[in-house]
Amino acid sequence: MNSPTVLGIDIGGTSTKLGLIRPDGAILESGKIATEARGADPAPFFARLFAAVDGLVERAGTDLIGIGISAHGEVDRERRRPIIAGNTPALRNVDVRGTIERRYGLPVVMNNDLTAHALGEYTFGCGGGVERFMCLAIGTGLGAALIVEGKPLIIDGGNSGNTGLIILDPHAPRDSNGIRGSAEGLCGAPGIERLARERYGRPVSAHEVIAGARAGGDDTATAIMAQIGGWLGQTLASLSVIFYPHRIALTGGTASAGAVLLDACRAQFDDLVGDFFRDLAANTAGNFRDVEIVLGKGGADTGILGASVEVFQQNGTLLNPR
Repeated sequence: MNSPTVLGIDIGGTSTKLGLIRPDGAILESGKIATEARGADPAPFFARLFAAVDGLVERAGTDLIGIGISAHGEVDRERRRPIIAGNTPALRNVDVRGTIERRYGLPVVMNNDLTAHALGEYTFGCGGGVERFMCLAIGTGLGAALIVEGKPLIIDGGNSGNTGLIILDPHAPRDSNGIRGSAEGLCGAPGIERLARERYGRPVSAHEVIAGARAGGDDTATAIMAQIGGWLGQTLASLSVIFYPHRIALTGGTASAGAVLLDACRAQFDDLVGDFFRDLAANTAGNFRDVEIVLGKGGADTGILGASVEVFQQNGTLLNPR
């Protein structure tokens, strides 16, 4: 007898990832399509999505118990539709959850993408059951979500606040939201590509820069990702004195740059607030802890893994609850 399977859908600004997830977090089958939802008509996106889902399920030969969605942008309080979706305007105010429910006749759960990433890492990745777990997702955009005692901290929009819009440099260019010097504008894919144009003297994709830094041997790529890591450390330093996380995971495509990104992030964080957190940990009888920054374990699949968590929880079949 096959174990229960959930379809995870991670709708990103650039690509949409699909995965058939087992209760232990194993991915039975996966796929990806271009999101291409920057126009006004959502129909082409759904047509491509349904074709990809149908092919995935047919190849796997498995029955689904439900579908989980990680949605780009902030979602409404009923978790049915994106209400702020800067990179996917065709999906703004569209009942994404209802459209997929009607197509497949299955239970569907939708979360903001940051919350889904955090649930994925907490449940199947490096969360390790810590009391306060923060997940910083870095890709086309950037943002963080917090899990407190196993449950997402929701402020509004389905997430822990629009944390990617924290301002790092008031003199830097404005981001796609019109905010000058935000963490998302500096560290997201467009920010990486802006640095690449300046330093290579030609257009270079964020993917190429990240891969070059990970592989080594490209000093320019390494320097760019070290700069991004420093900005991430500054971002986390500012967020941590608000949320007091015990462990922070860097996730998303940009985190695949690896050690150069993580080392620069840790160094900047330590320089800015390290003494503060060490003092708290040493002098508050266990009420506060030092902050640990790690690379997430889910990689590019964190979103689809996290999208599945609540479906398994509702079905009572999750094998790896924290």
